[in-house]
Amino acid sequence: MADKEVEEIVLVSDNTEGSSSGDDNCFGGGLLPEPVRGVRNCGRPPNFVTKLYELVSNKDTDSIISWVPNQVPGGATSFAIWNEVDFINNVLPLMSKSNNFDSFITQVHNYGFKKVSWDRREYANEWFQEGKPRLLKHIKRRNKKNSSEKEKLENEIKKLESESKEVDDELHAFKAYVDNTISSQQKILQAIANTMKSIFDHHRSHKEVVSSDNDANGLALVGQQNHETSELGESSFTPSCEILTEEVNTNLQ
Repeated sequence: MADKEVEEIVLVSDNTEGSSSGDDNCFGGGLLPEPVRGVRNCGRPPNFVTKLYELVSNKDTDSIISWVPNQVPGGATSFAIWNEVDFINNVLPLMSKSNNFDSFITQVHNYGFKKVSWDRREYANEWFQEGKPRLLKHIKRRNKKNSSEKEKLENEIKKLESESKEVDDELHAFKAYVDNTISSQQKILQAIANTMKSIFDHHRSHKEVVSSDNDANGLALVGQQNHETSELGESSFTPSCEILTEEVNTNLQ
């Protein structure tokens, strides 16, 4: 995919160099930034950097954009945009004919500023320091080649992030499939266990009934056999006794 050309900030023209001018009523009644002292026409910094320095240094817009105080002697070394909405509506028109905030941020990066905080839109450049406008001449716009390389890297990062998201989605889908499969198998195993338990319980109940019938039949059979044995004993005992008595009497005679 061809790299999309980034919209470049078109600066609002000034009537004088090195300072800003215009109608005092165009922004809340006299909130235009004051001229930057110490910046001459000779070796003048890029217009974008100059206007940005003026806006950051303007005390009237500190609630929207300002220097970030620090403990380092010599003044602040970074600036922050505190209110993005007000910046787009009220401050950005002072330095650009377009209110495209993304284009403004792209320009900030093109001039070597780096984002130094994840909690807010805070940017810094080693040559962008409070009270030292003479250093602005060292800030140069990156050439198009470097910008193209940066865009390629950004596109590559976005591509990797997209691929990573796709992999994550596939992993989540596979995990859901595995969970559903395991759940189905658990249900099948539970159904088999319940069926086996039912069969076992039925078999045990049937066995207990058969065993009970057998015990009853066994007791009746034993009683009958005992009765038959008693009758047999009584019928065979008497003749035996009589035969033995006769033999004893014969021997005595």
